[in-house]
Amino acid sequence: MRKIFAILAVAAVAVGCNNHRVVINGDILGVEDGTIYLAEPGRGGAMVDSTEVSSGKFVFNIDAPVAGYYALRTADEVISAVFTEDGTITVSGNVADNSVLATGTPANDAFNQFNADVTAFNQRYAQAADDEQREALREEYYAFIDKAIEGNMDNIFGVILFIEQKGYELSTAEMTEKLNALAEPMKELAVVKEALDKATRKMRTEPKAEGSDFTPTYINIEQPTPDGETVSLKSVVEKKGNKYVLLDFWASWCGPCMGEMPYLKEAYAKYSKKGFEIYGVSFDRNAEAWKGAIKKQNMKWVNVSLLESFNNPAAEEYVVESIPTNFLIDCSNGEIIAKNLRGEELIEKLESLF
Repeated sequence: MRKIFAILAVAAVAVGCNNHRVVINGDILGVEDGTIYLAEPGRGGAMVDSTEVSSGKFVFNIDAPVAGYYALRTADEVISAVFTEDGTITVSGNVADNSVLATGTPANDAFNQFNADVTAFNQRYAQAADDEQREALREEYYAFIDKAIEGNMDNIFGVILFIEQKGYELSTAEMTEKLNALAEPMKELAVVKEALDKATRKMRTEPKAEGSDFTPTYINIEQPTPDGETVSLKSVVEKKGNKYVLLDFWASWCGPCMGEMPYLKEAYAKYSKKGFEIYGVSFDRNAEAWKGAIKKQNMKWVNVSLLESFNNPAAEEYVVESIPTNFLIDCSNGEIIAKNLRGEELIEKLESLF
């Protein structure tokens, strides 16, 4: 099933707004007297505001442009997720049984209902009698996700849900269109600005969209080979005799990457003498593992790496969020003409080109 919305892993989002006012009234069982915080979500998130708690009761009065998504926590543990949108929010429940919820505003109420519905779906899925029932539940779940998004695009929860769930499904053009259609307050969310920035960067290296006037061309990469020689993508693309270059992002620890190796080797054996080359960028960290994989897989093409995993700057430039990922470059003009050619798709594409 599609992943459950892991909102505590989402980066903090905030939106500026004049006269923005949020009141959070708390009455929680199981919280010791002391200080309670609003913090950026995720493990180790920075504390952004605090107030004192006495007998489980506390109040946040926020008169600053900090609307967004945060974790309500003590110094030792996360208690609840909170969307700090305009209005009065009530946080109540018992820490001991994980029943603490933030309620009273659109995003918080929608988030709570969503989580309850997801829990119910998971229970039904676990009790399904056969594959036919499980498949029916999957389809029902997808429709439920889409309905939850559609009904909440006017609040922070819905927008984050949309970006999390649709980011890998929609084309870059579709994602950009949807985000640009949001109401102005939602477009000011940091998470929306980040998504739009990512979409803009992705469009620079994705095959030309139908009807678009923009022609994507490769971005140069210069990194060392296993022998320590720096080899640029530009030098490979512009090498005399090369007609097409596959820029391939991979790693020795990546099972799906290793699963693609037979197809890469077949393509290279069949077309390298006709002008096909591969420029492999590894996201390994361990030099021996990287070099060992090259030797074991008999990867005769160009291989480079900074041994910095996804911290490789090429990952940022090509917006590589998972591997394997590849881009096919036409050497005659530097245009990126295909992306993520998997298995036989690579052979078929090269057959059509050669």
